[in-house]
Amino acid sequence: MHIVLYAIRKSKGWLFEISLDLCIDLIWWTSEKRRDERAQQMICISSVIPLGWAIQCQQYLELDHRADCWSPTEWKQYIEKWLYNRIRNYNHSHIQYSEIQSVIPIEQIQLLWDDKLGKTEDIPFLLSTIEEKQNEGTQYPLSSTWKKQVMLGAITLAKMMTGRSLLATEYIMMMTDQQVDNIQEWKTYTQLAYLTQSLRLLTGVHIDPILGYQCQRCGSHTMNHTPCASCGSSACAYCETCLNLGRSRECTLLIQSVYVASSRTTPFSTIDIPIHTEHIQTKWGLSDAQTEATTSALHFLIGSANRLNPKAMLSKYLFATSFLSRINNKKQIPRTSYFTHKRFLLWAVTGAGKTEMTFPLIDSVLKNAGKVLVATPRRDVVLELAPRMAKAFSTTTMAVLYGGSEDRWQEADLTIATTHQLLRFSQAFDLVILDELDAFPFHNDPMLAYAANRCCKSDGAFVYLSATPPTALQKEIKRGTLAHAKVPARFHGHPLPVPKYISMPTVNNALKKKQLAHTLLKQLRYSVTRQAQIFVFVSRIALIESLVELLQSYFPQLSIAGTSSQDVERANKVLLFREQQIRILVTTTILERGVTIPYSDVYILDADSGLFDAASLVQMAGRAGRSKEDPKGLVIFASKQWTIEQKKAVAQIKLMNRIAKRKGYLHLSKSTDIR
Repeated sequence: MHIVLYAIRKSKGWLFEISLDLCIDLIWWTSEKRRDERAQQMICISSVIPLGWAIQCQQYLELDHRADCWSPTEWKQYIEKWLYNRIRNYNHSHIQYSEIQSVIPIEQIQLLWDDKLGKTEDIPFLLSTIEEKQNEGTQYPLSSTWKKQVMLGAITLAKMMTGRSLLATEYIMMMTDQQVDNIQEWKTYTQLAYLTQSLRLLTGVHIDPILGYQCQRCGSHTMNHTPCASCGSSACAYCETCLNLGRSRECTLLIQSVYVASSRTTPFSTIDIPIHTEHIQTKWGLSDAQTEATTSALHFLIGSANRLNPKAMLSKYLFATSFLSRINNKKQIPRTSYFTHKRFLLWAVTGAGKTEMTFPLIDSVLKNAGKVLVATPRRDVVLELAPRMAKAFSTTTMAVLYGGSEDRWQEADLTIATTHQLLRFSQAFDLVILDELDAFPFHNDPMLAYAANRCCKSDGAFVYLSATPPTALQKEIKRGTLAHAKVPARFHGHPLPVPKYISMPTVNNALKKKQLAHTLLKQLRYSVTRQAQIFVFVSRIALIESLVELLQSYFPQLSIAGTSSQDVERANKVLLFREQQIRILVTTTILERGVTIPYSDVYILDADSGLFDAASLVQMAGRAGRSKEDPKGLVIFASKQWTIEQKKAVAQIKLMNRIAKRKGYLHLSKSTDIR
């Protein structure tokens, strides 16, 4: 898009500004109330310059006192030369000088305001006070009534945009859906909100002097250049990384809210002290292990409001550089410390009730007028969490966000969202709870790490939830630089089921022979006999359909189905599985997290596959034994080889059982083996 670029002379010198509605800027800078900030001169440069180029001039082009007496030709030549050299340095398509000349027409360079004139009637954009009074009560442009309308419009949009970061197309969609009055005046309202520093006007793709091209929505440096009908450039840069969320271009307007951190209080500094453990346990129905971890997290939030350990700050930088290392950073998102906030890790075994442990944290922040985000990797988990959160916080406004969600513009104190939705927020939340930090798509995705950090207020805090934290976080714990609490036991007080290993040929081999290994078949028949719901995990989607057919030949009396990330009926099949209308479900790691099925046994076939690391194996094993009615679910690792990753997974499960026993969290019988 195009925008107006103008130069303004103030007491400290010249600067460039951008405008969606120049009339608003003239009123703003010529007001007697501006005093020291009042403009001495205003000169229009261009109204047809691409947004990206105008912002380059605004942020980086410097002028000295010689500009006081420049002619239009001198203004044009100076700006064209600077802009041409700057764009050519970053744009490898060798932009033509004529392109720069065409967007700065000499006939548009004109004086808009000079305070030496001393009278407003010489300025066609303004009305005198007498004229304003004559038009009182009308919608005549620039009348006092019109000015009030613009002011209210700017306030409305600024409030609506609180905590958001939207491209212009999304911004207009939001205003349309929210039925903003006089929506045709959105540029006028937005410009006033910008001048009052309630909103930021940015470009989707920015040219940074050090980093070069960078998408200001997702942080990526992976760009392509194409001719652009919107701005007229022959090589307008656009971001390839976040393309599926709408094209972020060099000439695309990005509107962001402005957050100013309070120097006095935060939602954490007003949490009641001391924290009453008994009250927390009784109110939320937590186990001893859950209560201990939650209390630790609350103490951290209170303490973090007052201090931040310098050693922890260094550790956060090391974690960020590791997390965003160039090895896994194909999107070329810069390796700065995105995780610059206060952080706490709840390391809880699968089925420990991590969601319930967050309830006291959420409650404390909401009670102190804070805003909370619960972000999780997958839509399935969001839809499962939403009713539980709504029941726990029935009087709180809540938004549930995922692709196609109806709540996307809803203002809420509690937001539950998939991680990709975080790209549309900026400085929005006091507490960000990241569920399954190690899971796809968040794991090893610098774009989502960038979005997560940006959506948290500068004085906010992160709480991570994971049963299998990334190696970088585990190293921080060993160094003593990451506050954390371990929850080694499930809420029902029974140990985690320890996986059993059985040797069998590969699934491919079984499908070719159309015959299941005897060792596997024996265990499956046991699970069927005990009326268990059976998860069968495989390493590749291509195996599912054939394996379902093979299993059906052995168990014709059972309802057997398969599902994967490509299955549009996945949610419905999971529901049928939960209702026991499907007895055996063949699937991939898409269901390794966030799905709780009572009375379930877990079979992981080809457990020696390179696609299954220790964390993934632990998560899949965690589907068994989650209900108190059936805490001893069966877990089978079936493979040709007994790999290091399988050994690590079993070792981690046994370690958590030993810790839980040592702390007295388990209800053990004499026959229980937790070794």
